[in-house]
Amino acid sequence: MNPVSVSSPSNIALIKYWGMSDEQRTLPNNASLSMTLSQCVSLCTIESLSAGTTDEILWRTREGKLVPANASLRFGIEYHVGQLRQHFDHWQPLRIATSNSFPTGVGIASSAAGFSALAMAFALHCDQAFDGTRISELARLSGSGSAARSTFGGFVQWPGDARQLAGPAQQFAPAHHWSLHDLIAVVDTRHKKVSSRQGHHLAASSAFYPTRLDLLPQRLNTVRRAILNRDFNALADAVEREAIELHMIAMTSQPPVFYWQPTTLAILERVRQLRGEGLQVCATMDAGPNVHVLCTEQHRSLVFAALSNLPGIVRWIFDQVGDGPRQLDHHLF
Repeated sequence: MNPVSVSSPSNIALIKYWGMSDEQRTLPNNASLSMTLSQCVSLCTIESLSAGTTDEILWRTREGKLVPANASLRFGIEYHVGQLRQHFDHWQPLRIATSNSFPTGVGIASSAAGFSALAMAFALHCDQAFDGTRISELARLSGSGSAARSTFGGFVQWPGDARQLAGPAQQFAPAHHWSLHDLIAVVDTRHKKVSSRQGHHLAASSAFYPTRLDLLPQRLNTVRRAILNRDFNALADAVEREAIELHMIAMTSQPPVFYWQPTTLAILERVRQLRGEGLQVCATMDAGPNVHVLCTEQHRSLVFAALSNLPGIVRWIFDQVGDGPRQLDHHLF
């Protein structure tokens, strides 16, 4: 069988998924909402091997070399492939290669991109339709709930029905609805010491976690309305409150989890100053020290000029809202 390849994007959560109601099935305690990115993507290629052989799991380095996946990556892929094999009843040995266009394991949702790409490529390999709704449910079985959102482009809610936590994600506005940009300030490219999955497990140990869950339905509606109305001021206020609150929960968990670094705080402070000066800009972070600086196309250049000289930023990634996964006609091997 010929190789099948997929590109699937990362996403940045505007309303965060933090804490699970069912770890085995990767079900959240609350509905989350995200913006699908365009440039931060994972590529995945799958092809069948001869019967009687073992799976080959490969990683493509930044230099373009295919090497055996490290133990952590191999474990995650093997676990997810096991789930997909049961669902599709497909047991033939496989060669799987994957790569990322952005740093891995640093809080930029590399697992969301990677596992959604794997789920989509596996489905296509089994001659299934390129169906974002169906693949959304399969992507989260990897253990990365955020992967459920990366199967759609634009602005996405998971689950689409906030009352049905076992349901799939759903797009509620396409990418062309609002051309928001995401300037990602990379503060640290080292693999984070506390994984998102560990953070999810610890979330409920924070004394403030029940209050957070009570506040989230109203905040979710606020962010949805802000996006649908293209109301940047309303979006900015809610998104920054949400980001700070997630990290407050992490910092007050038992044991506490500290993702922020001094540069993280410096960026947050400068972004708030710029918004006070009239620029349409706000900041958010997932579970890591790196900062997503969201802004409108109109103010993108001014925002970057004001932030580019801040000390401690390792690199910038220039991204924006994107259209979601796509099948490729070129392959990793």
